Amino acid sequence: MPGIGLIFWMTLSFGIVLFVLRKFAWNPILGTLRERENFINNSLREGQRIKRELAELDHTKEKMILQTKEKAEEMIHQAKLDGDKIIEQAQENARAEADKIIDAARNSIHAQKKAAENEIRQQIVLLSVDLAQKVLSEEFSDTQKKNQYVNRLLDDIKLN
Repeated sequence: MPGIGLIFWMTLSFGIVLFVLRKFAWNPILGTLRERENFINNSLREGQRIKRELAELDHTKEKMILQTKEKAEEMIHQAKLDGDKIIEQAQENARAEADKIIDAARNSIHAQKKAAENEIRQQIVLLSVDLAQKVLSEEFSDTQKKNQYVNRLLDDIKLN
């Protein structure tokens, strides 16, 4: 067992060391610990704030993605409608052009038919005149027949 003097001097040394530590080291150590504690608390709060902001950003991102999808679907739908309108317009234009071509063809056929009829009539007239000339030249080769025919025509004229 240690002696009383040793215990006394050890207690006194411990007290002096404790006093010196308390006077010079304790406050800076506690200050550093408080700073560290404050830093950790601030970091935790900042982490929670960042976490909330990230959650809000995720929510905003989801909303924007949804809006973008809706806009894309709307644009696709509008493009389909525009495409259908363009196709319909092209079909109408094609029908109108086809009708014009058909009408032009009908008019052309009608004009050619009239021209052919006129040509046939002219040929008939020419053939009739030729035939009449031949018949009359044969018929009137005789002078007496000519005179009789002229007299008959004159009688018909007088009667009318």
